[in-house]
Amino acid sequence: MTADTTARVLGRLYEAFFAGDPAGMVALMSDTVEVRFLGQAHLDGLEEAKRFFAHNGPLLKGLNFHIRRRVIDGEWAAVVWEETATVAATGAPWENHGVDVFRVQEGKITLLHENNDCRIVHEHLPRYQPDIA
Repeated sequence: MTADTTARVLGRLYEAFFAGDPAGMVALMSDTVEVRFLGQAHLDGLEEAKRFFAHNGPLLKGLNFHIRRRVIDGEWAAVVWEETATVAATGAPWENHGVDVFRVQEGKITLLHENNDCRIVHEHLPRYQPDIA
């Protein structure tokens, strides 16, 4: 897999993310995608990823997400980011930062590991429970 392909896939993923389009994000993932959001969930497969993104979407409002750096090496990539928002359930201010690690194979995302400040996640967001999502 070339770095150009990885860059294109990630560009489309973040376009869908900025547009509030979880279905568009999931469409870029393989059926066997591994998704890990540090402090929230470790998911195997597209169906679990769909449920998680549907759960996570409405948790924050007024999201300002800024990509600070992208590092792409063939099929692997890391995206450094920071964000601010308001916690929808409480109105509390939200600030977090992290790095997303990706693997893109055959034009699909096969791995997405989102690493962030777990303390902030646990302090402000409800625990993800896949059985009721």
